Amino acid sequence: MDVLDLEDGVDIDGEELLADNREEMDETSAEFLDDLVKKLITFTEVFCSEPAPKDPFQFYPYQVPIAYSIIESFIIGGHASGEKTLIATRQSGKSEIVANIIAAMMAILPQLAHVHPHWLGKYKNGVLVGVFAPTEEQADTVFSRVVSKLTSDTATDLLLEFDETTGTKGSRGKGKVITLGKSGSLCRMQTCNPAAKVESKTYHFIFIDEAQEADERMIKKSIQPMLASTNGVTVMGGTAQSYKSYFYNAIQRNKRMDVNGPRGHKQRHWEYDWRVASKYNENYRLFIKQKITEIGEDADEFRMSYNNEWLLEKGMFVTEERLERLYDKSMLLQKQFWRTEVVVGIDVARSNDSTVVTVVWVDWDHPDPFGFHEHRVLDWLEINDVEWESQYFQILDYLKNYNVMRIGVDAQGVGGAVAERLQILLPQIEVLGISSDAKAQNDRWTHLTQLIQREQLIVPGHSKARRTKSWKKFNQQMTDLERVMRGPHMLAEAPDEKGAFDDYPDSLALACHMSIQDTMPTMQVLDNPFF
Repeated sequence: MDVLDLEDGVDIDGEELLADNREEMDETSAEFLDDLVKKLITFTEVFCSEPAPKDPFQFYPYQVPIAYSIIESFIIGGHASGEKTLIATRQSGKSEIVANIIAAMMAILPQLAHVHPHWLGKYKNGVLVGVFAPTEEQADTVFSRVVSKLTSDTATDLLLEFDETTGTKGSRGKGKVITLGKSGSLCRMQTCNPAAKVESKTYHFIFIDEAQEADERMIKKSIQPMLASTNGVTVMGGTAQSYKSYFYNAIQRNKRMDVNGPRGHKQRHWEYDWRVASKYNENYRLFIKQKITEIGEDADEFRMSYNNEWLLEKGMFVTEERLERLYDKSMLLQKQFWRTEVVVGIDVARSNDSTVVTVVWVDWDHPDPFGFHEHRVLDWLEINDVEWESQYFQILDYLKNYNVMRIGVDAQGVGGAVAERLQILLPQIEVLGISSDAKAQNDRWTHLTQLIQREQLIVPGHSKARRTKSWKKFNQQMTDLERVMRGPHMLAEAPDEKGAFDDYPDSLALACHMSIQDTMPTMQVLDNPFF
């Protein structure tokens, strides 16, 4: 076969790599591991190159550390390397890095397994890889490249040296598969869509592409357990979005680990933006230059797709930073308050939700120049798994501790009956059943947004308040809350994930909405029969 001459002057083929690694070294040493990873990077570049006279494949300088980290994780396993995350500017070779490494490792690691059993013995029967994405079309981006690399002329020649053959297969609902006949290496394409029936498989390595759209429950419940028996590794790649996801949370965890991890910690998060990619790729630089001309560098889509900026303020109802500014660290929860009138919001339980009552004090006497009053959350009451007949009396006993002026009840579903019953039980208090149609929700969520933006909403933030279960649930649900547009109307909802709720935010929005309700009588206009 033809041997490619790389830029650093090293000639290498499959047999040479095998021979080089038979040299006498302490197989458990860091020097051995570093040497092995570097040789596997070189092998990957050779394996994924096209025959001469075409230019040989080489990782860009910014891709080499990422390739090193991923290949190292194949060797040391998931316990030592952790769940890795990669966020990169669009069309910069992110998927190409992973596809090349998968193809090369499928070919070479089984050949080295008997030579270095301490590190690579788990691959003696082949490298098992799963490629996932939210849709089959997205998963096929990486999978098709793996197939292309394994069936190229260069790869075919190298595989012949190992007496290897490739084969493909697939069946509806089970993904597509490419295998290496002798070693047993396998790469399977599957989706991580919540509706998909992902069969239980075993893998050494899993790559989740477009991970910003991947379902958290599918990752935790169905995909990650496939690595348990092999101590396998998960790598997730994607781009920034305007909402939080499992991918976003994993990135934040990895960033904290990379900064605060112990000595010897293996870097878990990698990212690069358009500036890095443009520096080494002239075609990419020209493409980005055109993009900036077309949509502008400040456009949301450019900032997310090419600058790796998570524009959470666009998709989340409130960011963690903004929410933290609402907390008054000197303020405790107020279990009683009689000095001035308060307003109350009640979000009525539906199915798995909880009934939540929020009490809010309003500074009626000091509006700002735009007529907005300061609102302070005093306390919450949450009721779970209690029949409605008992809930009424729990609510009444709780509200006896406050000078209540007005109560807003979400009238959707059973809420309408609850509002009517409370009107009878609390004749001295104004109880309003509030509609949950898109326009009504838009009004109250818009008002809550205005209070937050003007810093006219204050929440207890004392350390004693933060230790309570109610405060923790409020904080979690507020940070999870997403903006949702229904036509011209802005709503807020919990993400469509298991364990995500919006009872506390709904109750707060209802309570704050009570401060702008007019108390003027409703006038009815009728036709005059005398004209």
